[in-house]
Amino acid sequence: MVMEAAGAIASVAGDMLGFMKPKKVKLICEPKWADGDRYAPIEVMFNPPEYTLVQSTEVERNSNPNTPGGTPQYKGTTAMTLTMDLFFDDFSSPKGDVTPKITRLMGWTVPVQSKQGTVSPVPPLVGLDGGWGNEQLKDFFGFIKGLKVNYTLFRMDGTPVQAKVGLTIEGAVNPATGTNPTSRAAGSNRIRTLTEGDTLQSIAYRELGKATYWRAIADLNGIDDPLRVQAGTTVIIPTAADAAKAR
Repeated sequence: MVMEAAGAIASVAGDMLGFMKPKKVKLICEPKWADGDRYAPIEVMFNPPEYTLVQSTEVERNSNPNTPGGTPQYKGTTAMTLTMDLFFDDFSSPKGDVTPKITRLMGWTVPVQSKQGTVSPVPPLVGLDGGWGNEQLKDFFGFIKGLKVNYTLFRMDGTPVQAKVGLTIEGAVNPATGTNPTSRAAGSNRIRTLTEGDTLQSIAYRELGKATYWRAIADLNGIDDPLRVQAGTTVIIPTAADAAKAR
């Protein structure tokens, strides 16, 4: 009885102090139509001890003899990047192998293809399930910009059973609202990449039915000069309703 009481007290004390089983980091990708095992969530065995968020503004200073240091001109806010080191370990399994999860993660750096053969011109957007408790990351999704794998332990046949993975995700969080326009668009596959000869007007006509909706596409993607948008540029397509409101 004494031991049971002591155990109960310890359990309550542990809960009060926050000593509960931590939620594992789970990487998920969008769009949701990217089905199949290739896009299944990836859960790491050990949570990262830290991660880094970076976001900055671009300021250009014009020379002015009457203003020491020049005149600052705001040129925009850069995309937010999330950087973390992940640890994969399958050493305790009889036939341990960490490469399946890492291979799946590497697959998220190439254009999406579904079981039905639908292909997106861009890779899936990647984020943390639920933001891993951080409201700043709850709606954060972006492209994998960097992926570095360091295999550190092997079975006798050379199969990797431990690996450290350096991951960098670049998204487009709006710091004023904490939302990510890319994630909203991805669910309905509203991302397009301009090819040779494409213009915002032609994309607007093809995707939204009206060439005049190019202004809404430019505003959503922060494009100042539509005439300088080059082939290979990825843009988010607004809904027709939102495009009509933006006119």
